[in-house]
Amino acid sequence: MTRRARAVSSAGVALGWIAAGGLCTVALARVWRSESVPVLIGVQGVAHWALLAAYPLVAFAVWKRRIALTVVAAGLAATQLLVMAGAVGWHGPQELPAGHVPIRVVTSNLLVSNPHIRQLGDELAAEDADIVLLQEVTPEALAELEGSALWTDYPYRASDPQPEFHGSATFSRFPIVQSGPIDVGGSPMLLTDLQTPAGPLRVVNVHTVAPLGTAEAATWAGQFPQLSRLVERSPSPIVLGGDFNATRDHAPLDRLLDADVRDAFDVAGSGLGSTWPEGLGPIPPLMRLDHVIVGAGVDVARVADRASTGSDHRRLVVDLGLPASDDAAPD
Repeated sequence: MTRRARAVSSAGVALGWIAAGGLCTVALARVWRSESVPVLIGVQGVAHWALLAAYPLVAFAVWKRRIALTVVAAGLAATQLLVMAGAVGWHGPQELPAGHVPIRVVTSNLLVSNPHIRQLGDELAAEDADIVLLQEVTPEALAELEGSALWTDYPYRASDPQPEFHGSATFSRFPIVQSGPIDVGGSPMLLTDLQTPAGPLRVVNVHTVAPLGTAEAATWAGQFPQLSRLVERSPSPIVLGGDFNATRDHAPLDRLLDADVRDAFDVAGSGLGSTWPEGLGPIPPLMRLDHVIVGAGVDVARVADRASTGSDHRRLVVDLGLPASDDAAPD
């Protein structure tokens, strides 16, 4: 081997170690799971994608016969497999227990700048859901929805339009007993009590703060314990649905799911089910930020995600089931 060839080879190995160092940082960010550093919070959400680079690094290290680099790269590849396995939905559609009343829930982040709100409202109505939860509902978006099939198809509506990102609306085919915005860590979220054919159901339209800065990250992390308390204090079965700005890789959401609640995707999801960002051409959505989370007494049959016209989020279509109770509405 010539001197120049040796220099090129050494430079390649050095770059391999630099790459390994960067991937180790990604793996540590995923293990540590910071709740206060926005960059690390973002890295956690895409760790299973970023660590895919470990596989070509293994091949390069073997080719160069660098034992130490091969061992490190193989460890990173194994980490990627573990992280990816945790992100995948393995169970697929489930059968509801006999006698349960089926209830379909759709949740969709409209995107505050969406120029196709009326068309999206028609799409959402076509899902034939019993409950539709919308986030990023501005006064202008709500006015556009009034001209869509969503407005005409759903006789019961509750809304809290806001400028910017934290307005919401809940559409229902079931009577609304009471509804109104509640403060969850500084963000308004719409809480609605419904009377379903299976009895009372509480629905919380969730949109947590995006942890893009240090202050926002602190707010974001503090909202999940408050959501957990909402579950604990609910007088009826409860469903939390919306844009949580968190994946299962993030500790605050993971702790919420340690309580007596389940992510519908964990129960009946298939594949990765990523919902954001939509619309990047050949690049698929990278993170599952949107969730339907159910409390005790609520069963999950099916979870699907679909593109929503004009939005950067895919919507979720979730089939749930409730056992009939003595408090059920009469026929």
